[in-house]
Amino acid sequence: MTTHDNQLDTLIANASRELTPAHDLWPQIEHRLETPITNQNRYWRPVAIASLLLLSMIAGQQYVTSNLMAPELTPLLTSLESIRAQHQQQVLELQNQVQKVNWQSSQYGQPVEQGVEQLKAAAEQIYRTLQLNPTDKQLWQLWLWTQEREIDLLRQGQRLPINQKNRDEII
Repeated sequence: MTTHDNQLDTLIANASRELTPAHDLWPQIEHRLETPITNQNRYWRPVAIASLLLLSMIAGQQYVTSNLMAPELTPLLTSLESIRAQHQQQVLELQNQVQKVNWQSSQYGQPVEQGVEQLKAAAEQIYRTLQLNPTDKQLWQLWLWTQEREIDLLRQGQRLPINQKNRDEII
């Protein structure tokens, strides 16, 4: 081991202390430092970047608009609107029944009301997204699921126990 250690020490001692490039780099560096920035070089990049951004925004907006106005999407948007109208009609019918039953006076009425409101808000957000992209099957499934859950929750609310003391006042 000492032989290897001695050889390593000898190689380290004989190695140069500085690494030098194959040719002198300083003239090239100095030339770049001394080159003045002209007005043309200073302004063309921001103008080019702004132009590209503006062009991409216009192209993107035209792409989105053309996709929404595509003839093959019109039936999807029509069915989306009809399903929404049917759902709203079902909810109105259930809410009319709810007023007769008065399940809101139950101690469980508050969580049911909160759940219904949250489902309505979620369904509305999904509906707006579906209007932009009516071909997304997963969004359709999610939207229909939230509508079903809202109706289920309203029906469950109708089966809640009723406070007897307020019952005569409502009916």
